[in-house]
Amino acid sequence: MINRRKLGTLIAVLLAVGLLSASAAPGSASSTLILDKFDEKKTTEITAHTPNEAPSGSVWFVELGIWEVRMGKAREQSTAPATPSSDYRALIDAGTADVSAEVKLKTDPNSDQFWGVVVRHSGPEDWIMAFHDGVGDLILGKKRPDENRFGVTVSTSDLTAGGFQELDRVPMNWNTGKKGRTHTITLQISGDTITVLADGDPVISAADDDSMTSGIVGIFSRGTGKNQFDKFTVKMNESGGGPLSSPLTVPDPEEEDGKSKRGKKDKDD
Repeated sequence: MINRRKLGTLIAVLLAVGLLSASAAPGSASSTLILDKFDEKKTTEITAHTPNEAPSGSVWFVELGIWEVRMGKAREQSTAPATPSSDYRALIDAGTADVSAEVKLKTDPNSDQFWGVVVRHSGPEDWIMAFHDGVGDLILGKKRPDENRFGVTVSTSDLTAGGFQELDRVPMNWNTGKKGRTHTITLQISGDTITVLADGDPVISAADDDSMTSGIVGIFSRGTGKNQFDKFTVKMNESGGGPLSSPLTVPDPEEEDGKSKRGKKDKDD
């Protein structure tokens, strides 16, 4: 027969296991959709590289640029700005538009490259991006093929169509000096709510219409240099998902047993 102390411990452990299993269940706010550490022993085009984790059938494709993967690094290797755009993007399908996409990068001390992360991408002039300008600002912006830079709807044949719309920017002094340094940019989007984090700290909050529903995400570079993308992570960012469960405190069996004995004594008295 199980005594009271052992029974209390067993119940507490079962409750802890149940809550942990629920928080890790598929579809939870922390579910990883894409994880890529860029593991390749030899130089490999990113289109021939397989991520560590990705939805079935999702593969990297290149909108523009020369993207290569080798020894835990992804690099954009173009030597000159391209025409008509110098925005180099490598992309992959996350399967959902509401995501938290994070890129980790080691900067090149001799470079002023732009770099960042893109979500809800539907074409060269249809996306939302958070990026560092290589000088001193972190910027959130978007493009729509039928809007100008002020967000006004225009004909797609209008010369102002597809203009860059700056949603916000904050100073971010990531000047490297003589040594390269590692930083992260995280772009979280759910419905029309957007949050940008720099090295894990929220720095930009914005709202935008949620008519952009593409699940295409990716990494971004502009200019020439030797910036190295270390890791790309995409997780679900469910609307109304709420915070993760607080850690469960397992009762001390001796303390619980003591309370029971004191209660019995008080009752007898």
